[in-house]
Amino acid sequence: MIEPIRLLAFAFAGADLLFEVDNTGTTLFATGATSAFSKRHNLIGEKAALLFHPGEQARFSNIVRGLKPGGRVGPEPVTLASGEKASLSMCFLPEADRISCTLVKPGKRGSLGVGIDKETGLSDMDAFVEAAAESAGGRGAMAMVNVPNLPEICTKLPAGKAADLLAGIGAKVAAMDTIAAARLSGTRFGVLTEDPHAARMLAENIQGAVHQKGLDSLTMDEVIVSLKGRNLSPEQSVLALRYVIGRFAEGKIKTTPTSDLTETFERMMEETIARAEAFNTTVSDSAFDLAYEPIVNLKTGVTGHFEALTRFEPGQSPGETIKFAEHLGLTDPFDLAVAVKTLGVLEGNASVTASIAINVSGKSIANPSAFAVLSGFFAKKRAFAKRVLIEITESAEMPDLAAADKAIQSLRKMGYRVGIDDFGAGAASLQYLHAFTVDFVKMDGAVVQRLGKSAREDALLKSVLGTCADLQIETIAEWIDSPERLQLCKDLGFQFGQGRHFGGSLAELPQVAAPAPKAARRKGMEYSWQ
Repeated sequence: MIEPIRLLAFAFAGADLLFEVDNTGTTLFATGATSAFSKRHNLIGEKAALLFHPGEQARFSNIVRGLKPGGRVGPEPVTLASGEKASLSMCFLPEADRISCTLVKPGKRGSLGVGIDKETGLSDMDAFVEAAAESAGGRGAMAMVNVPNLPEICTKLPAGKAADLLAGIGAKVAAMDTIAAARLSGTRFGVLTEDPHAARMLAENIQGAVHQKGLDSLTMDEVIVSLKGRNLSPEQSVLALRYVIGRFAEGKIKTTPTSDLTETFERMMEETIARAEAFNTTVSDSAFDLAYEPIVNLKTGVTGHFEALTRFEPGQSPGETIKFAEHLGLTDPFDLAVAVKTLGVLEGNASVTASIAINVSGKSIANPSAFAVLSGFFAKKRAFAKRVLIEITESAEMPDLAAADKAIQSLRKMGYRVGIDDFGAGAASLQYLHAFTVDFVKMDGAVVQRLGKSAREDALLKSVLGTCADLQIETIAEWIDSPERLQLCKDLGFQFGQGRHFGGSLAELPQVAAPAPKAARRKGMEYSWQ
């Protein structure tokens, strides 16, 4: 369990990975972005030295053996097993029987959001979900509380007192007897406990922190789920936990009677099956619409091409539906349906001369059978290749990068331009850019929204854009919503952009459009942007 003394040990340095070792270097506890540091999803019981480059392993082991209670090391620069650079800090508190360690990758603090919530000192949602997955099927319970009027209270307080309130809530929750304690969103908190009775104290502890600051009681919604799962496999228990945590964090579950994982799983399955059937019917009937968003040359203001955006319901974003399809492996037929519909627009109306970008899931690229069908369709329609750009969404990782690049090159040989969508949104962005020969990258909107807020982050991004320019990779910025953000994108070196500043999505394509971005890109870039 995560005792207060353990949280204190972690608090001395925010981190992407938090882990503990005994005096032999064996990992006793780990949380955070484990997959970003190791191929092993469960580090417990493994030698922590394996996280590091072979040349660094002996140094780490020597530090572990030599560190005495009360001692501290770091932050020290280290090289990870992957070859990436990181910063290591270690602390051996006198009251503890283990050494607490943190690893931070340069430039990732505050962007990936994995590890610790800065305002409360609690674990964030990703770390909590990972801890919950390890506890699924056990004897304890999970409690989650939503405090909907917390933002309203904080806005009425001076900045310093609002920060004190959030820190006080974090301290109260962290002091509970828990396996994990987290802030799941701005207003939602959660704990995992071995004792179901202790789980019920979450709301009381949050109220206690508020009363200590002399404030009125908060309104709360509470969900408590037993970690037990009758006749569930470990995988089903984990699915049930992820489902209920995710639904609660999204505000889709407000209150529910106390239940166990079996009831949660059954409820999840009923909802998922119904939704999957509806989605498959929509895809097979092509019962979705396409809207077209202009991609504009930032120097000339001329539209270069349009992105085809899927619309399932009028006025609603398709993001949640597409994410659902990806999680259930339903993207293969959907990618094909979008391609068929988009190419049908070009084929069926000779007066439309615009170039169009379509999205293809990384899962469709990585799945040999799905890609065989998709590439077969593109081969049949190669007469339109010069007017079609393919954006590979990064939401699903492609484990075999060499095979994925081979698939990408087969599309490029047909004449299609291929790029990476949502670049910068995940840990694999740079890995993809090193591994794939592509024609363009589209920077994730969340990265664009942070422009101007950190000189260091802007400088790192500018260096990436400069490298792309040297290699003749077109760069596109998403979510340009104002003249000020447009100017920031120009100053940093973006060549193209899209967003509300250029107008909303179009129901129909214009009859004439300027040529799309030109292609070319070489492999072999050498730079580091974490």
